[in-house]
Amino acid sequence: MAFPKIGIFAFATLAAISAAQAGISGSIVDESGAPIHNAAVTVRTLPKLIANARTLSNDKGAFSLGNAKKGQSIVVRKTGFLPETLSVVPGKKNYGNITLKRDPIENRIDSIMAKMTLDDMIAQMTQAKAPAVKCGNSICGSALEGGGAYTADFYANAWKQKIPVTYGKDNVHGVADVNNATIFPHNIGLGATRDSALVRKIGQAVAEEMWAAHIDLNFAPAITVPQDERWGRVYEGFGETTELAVDLGAAFVRGQQGDNNDAEWRVITTLKHFIGDGATDNGYDRGNATMTDKVLRQKYLPPYEAGVEQGALSVMASFNQVNGIHQHVDSAKITGILKTELAFDGYVIADWEGIESSTTPGAAGDYSPGLVTGISSKDAIKNAINAGLDMAMVPQSAESFVKSMKELVASGAISEERVKDACRRILRAKIRAGRIDNPSGPAAYVGVTKNIGSAEHRQLAREAVQKSLVILKNKKVLPLKTTDKVFVTGTHANNTGLQCGAWTQGWQGTMENVPGATSIQTGFDEVANSARVATAEEAKTIVYVIGEVPYAEWFGDYRGDDFNNKIITKKVRTDMSFNSTDSDIAQIKEWQKAGHKVAVVLITGRPLPITSLINAADAFVVAWLPGSEGAGVADVLFGNVKPTGKLPHTWPKDAKQIPINVGDGKKGLYPYGFGLRY
Repeated sequence: MAFPKIGIFAFATLAAISAAQAGISGSIVDESGAPIHNAAVTVRTLPKLIANARTLSNDKGAFSLGNAKKGQSIVVRKTGFLPETLSVVPGKKNYGNITLKRDPIENRIDSIMAKMTLDDMIAQMTQAKAPAVKCGNSICGSALEGGGAYTADFYANAWKQKIPVTYGKDNVHGVADVNNATIFPHNIGLGATRDSALVRKIGQAVAEEMWAAHIDLNFAPAITVPQDERWGRVYEGFGETTELAVDLGAAFVRGQQGDNNDAEWRVITTLKHFIGDGATDNGYDRGNATMTDKVLRQKYLPPYEAGVEQGALSVMASFNQVNGIHQHVDSAKITGILKTELAFDGYVIADWEGIESSTTPGAAGDYSPGLVTGISSKDAIKNAINAGLDMAMVPQSAESFVKSMKELVASGAISEERVKDACRRILRAKIRAGRIDNPSGPAAYVGVTKNIGSAEHRQLAREAVQKSLVILKNKKVLPLKTTDKVFVTGTHANNTGLQCGAWTQGWQGTMENVPGATSIQTGFDEVANSARVATAEEAKTIVYVIGEVPYAEWFGDYRGDDFNNKIITKKVRTDMSFNSTDSDIAQIKEWQKAGHKVAVVLITGRPLPITSLINAADAFVVAWLPGSEGAGVADVLFGNVKPTGKLPHTWPKDAKQIPINVGDGKKGLYPYGFGLRY
């Protein structure tokens, strides 16, 4: 997908374009003829998900936009109404009154809310920690568990409630806290595939395994656009360009929810983290992203537009700040941009205790205590809810949140209308996801344990691994022959925990083997069972599988002075965890001196400035974080499947170049999109 250099959004203002520029105009009204203020009006080339131009209707319902072309459409959206689409008529300037009809789903919400008390509505806005279902004097809207925790029978109580309590987990690359689940490559690997159809299938497979495990809410996909390799979350994004996040993020939503929430297996997806989490200064997790409004709208906002257009039901606010404003309390972006300009009518959810995080912006574990603002927890709740946050993720403070909310509403600090709006949004998502009509979930998928780690899903994951591998260097080593003698070794050769990365059997991943997963070494035996030998001395070629240990969030940040030739290799996570590659280089040279060819397979969540290591190897393959199906690596190395992967990031030559991204004028070791073939 190619974006125009200017005009993805009218970034100077999203009010009506001046009359001198206006090519088309009209008025947005409801069925009674009353004007509708702040309706989102876009010109689109359907079925593309990104608007060519957009504006908002004024207080009289009027709008004007630049010239539209034949083959384009005018699409009008407003929360609570059915969208209206008109074909552009060549030569027609004024489209008169465009009438929006009330969405019938609103009548259902009305009937549900008519029976709800204020306590009920505040409880719907509360996401507690499972197995709790009681929030204050009513039933919680949702419950969650973090990485490594999973309560298999939580659904039995949660889903029998009058309004089902959704169960949320970070199934970012599969239901990876459930034993024997299929674990797909992390998003950075999927970005290397450039295959949106594949990502859509993966989204569906993850949804099917979620239902099998009785999970109906997914905190995925991450549609960040990472810009700095020092950030410990680079692998969460599909790549450094907006295009990848747009195409693949929307594809994952389609896979999870279907087209406009029509899939029988649909779950609630969550676009995250809104907004700018991949843009923080120096790559500091939870830090400040310094950027112009133009950059925000052109680089970081389009993936959210695409996800909203695709029907995503939830959006998660981000821990980071943008120009000093914490994204849990940024009303200009949550309500102004997301809910109004993009007409998002689902709900906005906090990250883990994210409301409280706004009182100490920048805090990231042991690295930084953050900036102490002096804002109380109660004030933080007031600021976040009034900014547009609809559901509070409060696993450690649910009761305090409920109590504070009641007091804030009673005092008028938060209006009852704001509470009702938040509750409507949550109910709207639950209805669209089928959770109200079918609280037990789709019978064809719920509790169907054979779907967890099924042969079909594992084959899909293996295909994803095959397509994600990027060959950076090859001095007549690859493809290997099945008649060759190959020694497979290295820290990551026979350890499935290391190859899966974080968010697998735990928040920070595991250093142990993952149930049901196939290691890269075992995969070699499957693909070429007579090729692998037991010692280097016997081998013609040595496949050296090394890389990063698993890490999540700030634990993976590099905050030292010199990132060159360093890889995070220790379980204890401080700057000292990043060790030199010198010993690996020495080992490679020793093997080469003995007459062996050495192919390095790197397991990594990001491009690394390890030029000396790459130079030392005879062949160099980036496998990213491939997940449970290690045989996909051998498929490519033996040539059974041709390599097609392309770098989703520019690969830095030197740490001094970081951040380095396509279009910034810097020349890395390998450009964005690079990948050798054979």
